[in-house]
Amino acid sequence: MQRTGRAGREGTGHCYRLYTEASFKKMALSAEPEILRCGLTSSLLQLRCIGQELENLDLMDKPEEDSTAFKTLFIIDGIDRKKELTQIGRSMAVFPLEPIHARAILASKDYGCTSEILSIISILSASSKLYIDNSELRESITDSRRKFRHPSGDHLTLLNVVRAYEEVAASESKVSRKGWCKKHFLNERTLLEAKEIRAQLKQVCVRVQMDPSVSCEDEGPILKSLGRGLVHNSAFLQPDGSYKQTMGPSIVKIHPGSSMFEKKVPALIYDELVGPYFLLVLRWLESSQIYTNHIYARGVSSIPKDFFQTLGALNQRTA
Repeated sequence: MQRTGRAGREGTGHCYRLYTEASFKKMALSAEPEILRCGLTSSLLQLRCIGQELENLDLMDKPEEDSTAFKTLFIIDGIDRKKELTQIGRSMAVFPLEPIHARAILASKDYGCTSEILSIISILSASSKLYIDNSELRESITDSRRKFRHPSGDHLTLLNVVRAYEEVAASESKVSRKGWCKKHFLNERTLLEAKEIRAQLKQVCVRVQMDPSVSCEDEGPILKSLGRGLVHNSAFLQPDGSYKQTMGPSIVKIHPGSSMFEKKVPALIYDELVGPYFLLVLRWLESSQIYTNHIYARGVSSIPKDFFQTLGALNQRTA
């Protein structure tokens, strides 16, 4: 409305809205405060480390005491049942990461795959996307990246990309590296930034008495380490073929851009949920456009369903 009056120097402008008048009248008068919209897991953990409690702070808008952040921290062993900081939680706070990613790194010490987890988390923590997408070249992009795909999902596919780039970087010139990234539609800036993040995380690992060079060849420990951090971001396959959150009411679908798209596995973990919003899906064969209104999981990997049973037994022993 304000912009309409300022649109023209000699006359009133026009305002075109991409929603109906009925939808406009249902909108809130003001945006929801950020403290109620954003995840508070990291903030809660940092406050606990300095002896502060979010519930006791004099805030204009207070989040619910039984918020998702408390549940997440409890599930990943950051706090105990009394909401007191644990030793694992204190170690998690040392890492300049989201607590779920820090938990995965700490878990990698037990599973013996710290080097691989650092590579994956570094890519996930970069400020830009690794993959460069172009709808007009979708088939070419798929073919060029096919060799990186891992049957277990997107996280180990990321690891394959990082390893391939490291091999190229060790033997090729700067121009060749750029050409290789362009050929595979990869953002080299993301890979270079991830390398710097990884170096920083290695230093933090040493501070918490972890060996960042510990490595393994098996995919199982890597997925289990990621599962310790992403346990809240998990879903089980339902009889109708859909996935339901293990710790939430939502029915989710695998994002079309995932290497797990159209695959069915008993359980999965994911980095984030996208939606609900209208997602444009391009059919591979028909080239038709379909609009759907669903919640999609991005950054998906399969994980054994019995992994969650072992977590329950572990929580009972430590409770």
